Amino acid sequence: MAIPGLAELTDGDENISPTLFLLSGPPGIGKRDYCREFLEEGLGSKKRCIFLSSKITDKEKIELFDVNGRSFRSLFVNPVLLYETPNEKSLEETFMQITSYLSDIRADESQDQETSSAIENDDNIVYFAMDSLNHFCDIFEVSSIKKFLARLVLQLKKRKTIGIFTIDSPISTEYQPIVSFCDGIMEMKFEESNDSLIRKIRLLSMAGHAMTKPTWIQFSIDKNGRFTFADDLLKCTLDGRVIQHPPVYYLDLPFHSEGCARTYRKFMSVFKDLDPKYEVLNYNFCFIDIVGLSNPELAVHRQKEKIVRLNEFISSCNSFRKISDDLKIILPAGDGMAIGYENNPELPYKLSVELHGYLRKYNKRMAQDNQIKVRIGLSSGPVFTVYDISNRLNVWGPGIIMARRVMDLGDSWHILITENFAMQLKPLYEEYKNNIRLIGSYEIKHGEKLNVYSAYSDDYGNPELPEKFKQIYTRP
Repeated sequence: MAIPGLAELTDGDENISPTLFLLSGPPGIGKRDYCREFLEEGLGSKKRCIFLSSKITDKEKIELFDVNGRSFRSLFVNPVLLYETPNEKSLEETFMQITSYLSDIRADESQDQETSSAIENDDNIVYFAMDSLNHFCDIFEVSSIKKFLARLVLQLKKRKTIGIFTIDSPISTEYQPIVSFCDGIMEMKFEESNDSLIRKIRLLSMAGHAMTKPTWIQFSIDKNGRFTFADDLLKCTLDGRVIQHPPVYYLDLPFHSEGCARTYRKFMSVFKDLDPKYEVLNYNFCFIDIVGLSNPELAVHRQKEKIVRLNEFISSCNSFRKISDDLKIILPAGDGMAIGYENNPELPYKLSVELHGYLRKYNKRMAQDNQIKVRIGLSSGPVFTVYDISNRLNVWGPGIIMARRVMDLGDSWHILITENFAMQLKPLYEEYKNNIRLIGSYEIKHGEKLNVYSAYSDDYGNPELPEKFKQIYTRP
């Protein structure tokens, strides 16, 4: 199966399980054309297709998909056309048509399996598109659409379905309840370049997992509504982001600026054996530090006991013990440790939440001097892999450096997050959006300003502004 541009959006990895995607973007950017190209792929490979629209008529559907020139094994429904005045019956009739269509597919497959012992595979996947959620809500009540989608999504997920739901951006808070069901998120935007507008798209999450480095990919639409995606956009060797301006080169490697190239040269001077083209990896880091461990009044055996106890609690967290050692890096850091995950950026966040839960229960039964309080910094980015004198894998680079720097800005119980990491997490779940909050900008080394987010709820984190921020900000 093929989501348009998926190879470019995932660096060549097109293997995904059936997923319901939310595609957001400003009006006029081409969301309907994207749905058409997606369904064209399904029709071309003889898949069953469902197209749900409140805007397109039967005649326009024929023109859009060139129905006369192909066998159209599909269902097209426009609820607005079912009754003279759209109402609750329109949605109910639409739901019945879709469930009936899905039932007919199952009946056909059962007959096929009886005659040919067919095994369920990708040939049985249903392609679904609904355009657009905004327009549906303009015609029907938001509460009615929410109930309709709850029933519809259940039926689609029972049947192997890959689908796209479009919505105009920015998404208002009123529409948040009707988009929470999607387990994949794509985003389109316009961007000005040389007095013209260019279109860009990125994949934020897929099958419920956030992309580790969601990169904007440029695309264009020709006069026939066909999409072309740019797969050769230049990316900075240091941080992996697309270079929007003329690049700076060092050793034939592209960088955003001379500053990026200078930082890269510093790393190269430290790690002389590093192969610049093949030893740069992207990791998601959780940097944990025990607060007050360096207090000279604390006995050495107490310090050691706290470190051992912290290690035990970390090892007990599901987000640590259930992840293969091949997919994480553990670096002792004196008063704590840095833990890097190769894939899912949710894991450092989940580890922080789990660890806070364990420590707060532990501290309730301990005397003040024996309590363990931590501060945590989360970030993601590239790191350089090196091997120490014992031939053990070690890493160093912007990913781990920024996690350490943002952690250093916090106090007890703070979970502080860099902006690039927060932007990967916030779109995934309503909980993340509500609990990860921007607290301000802080100037770190070399005049660089770092936008910092704080994660907290009733169960974890610290809602108070860090002391370093109180010195430069006052709360309203």
